[in-house]
Amino acid sequence: MHNLYAIFAKYLEICKQFSKDLVNESGNITRRGVVPKFSDLQVIALSLTAETLSIDSENNLFRIQSVLS
Repeated sequence: MHNLYAIFAKYLEICKQFSKDLVNESGNITRRGVVPKFSDLQVIALSLTAETLSIDSENNLFRIQSVLS
């Protein structure tokens, strides 16, 4: 099994490079309301990580994450 966090961190850096002017300093698309704990860029990076590792559902992703930690 690959290191889930290492792959996630690589994708997050790539997302930050491509979205320089599209997001604010916390990694969210500018909008009104409550600021979420998990930024928009982190959600995109996590989705790309799951696709890379052929994890087809959130349930499997959280199961694998809990086994690794």
